[in-house]
Amino acid sequence: MASLLLNLLEPSVLKVESWISAIAADVPVETDWAQSSFGSWYNKPRQHALELMFLASLYAFATFMYFRRLLRPGTETYKRLTQFRPPCRASLSERGMTLALICSLLLTLTHKIIRNRVWFMLQPCHMSGVLLLFTLVYPNKSSPIPHVFFNIYLHLQWGALAALAFPDLREHSMIGETFNFFAEHVLLLVVPVYMIYSRRYVVLPKSKEVLFLSFFSYSFFHTPLLHLTSLISGFNLNYMWAPPPIKILLRLGPLYRVVMYGVAFVFKFVTRFICVEAILMLMPLKKIPIVKDNSNNKIKSKKI
Repeated sequence: MASLLLNLLEPSVLKVESWISAIAADVPVETDWAQSSFGSWYNKPRQHALELMFLASLYAFATFMYFRRLLRPGTETYKRLTQFRPPCRASLSERGMTLALICSLLLTLTHKIIRNRVWFMLQPCHMSGVLLLFTLVYPNKSSPIPHVFFNIYLHLQWGALAALAFPDLREHSMIGETFNFFAEHVLLLVVPVYMIYSRRYVVLPKSKEVLFLSFFSYSFFHTPLLHLTSLISGFNLNYMWAPPPIKILLRLGPLYRVVMYGVAFVFKFVTRFICVEAILMLMPLKKIPIVKDNSNNKIKSKKI
């Protein structure tokens, strides 16, 4: 059955493979492991074609379906997202963290522009920072939009932890570049914790629906969006051309990216279902402001 299906799809695979060869940048066949910026044909065009055809289709369909399921009217999740009202305005601490994140991302962009590496702003950690910043500055906190993105983000923090644990600093040479690398990734971990503490953002209960939405939207960003950008630009964006020089990944050969998606899913589960849950259990939340009802001289707690 599988062989029959492959035979039926072979003409389409060949067309996509030929198309990839036509649009791809001129990169070498051999991988230069001393640098991390430029790609190589570590994987053949056929492997790229198979991933773009099958993985991209799966990720696009699943992302759409889980978005629809999350925002289905009548569910408890839908009520939480649409009936929420922030209990207070952004504090000075939240504004300071927002400013720090903006400055860090702008400094990163400046370094990328000077080094002619602007495409690397699409790296997942930088885009996670943009996603977090979008949530922070979104003007209408009563809208479900910032809260959906915030709950997607709560599954993504493992990426910042991985970057801090295994920093790839092979090409850092500019003043402040390495410092900002660590500052940005620390902010990606600290800021969402404060956002939870502030009570200004909905934290949905852990669920497989939000887990799968986060995973499939993350994967769809990689394949096809980041994958195609990497092929056209010639830059090895988040290792779309070749893996980092880690023995276990090199042993996987052409399947290293597929395995990395599986590992990402496991880490997303651990991040949200264990780490974030531990924070919710152990960290005291900000006290809700007290509002005095002048009509009957009673004091009421402001509802969230």
